Amino acid sequence: MSYGSEIENQSLRPYAFVKFDTFMQKTKRVYEDSRTINSLGKLNENLLDVTKIMTKNMEDLLWRGDSLDRMSTLSDQLRDQSKKYRKDAKNLNIMAMYRKYGIPAAIVLVIFIIIYIRFRFF
Repeated sequence: MSYGSEIENQSLRPYAFVKFDTFMQKTKRVYEDSRTINSLGKLNENLLDVTKIMTKNMEDLLWRGDSLDRMSTLSDQLRDQSKKYRKDAKNLNIMAMYRKYGIPAAIVLVIFIIIYIRFRFF
């Protein structure tokens, strides 16, 4: 895209792209050089390695995202179960208190009612 503006502005006549032709000749020489081809091969290998690393990183990120979603779901379930456990524990404590103090409280209440009736009516 370095020569795009020159191509659009010039008319279509022979040798209108002389600057572009020199660029193309230089590029052709670079790619014809055997050392450059070897360098390009190494560069392609490096690019493949980078691509593999980036693919692995993306897979790891997706796996982490899936794990985070799963952990979020599990934490929501745990919170709901802990609320249920708290409510059940509160009810069990009340039931235990009734069992422990219910009979003595009923006996004391009956005694007070008997004393009240006895002094009130006699």
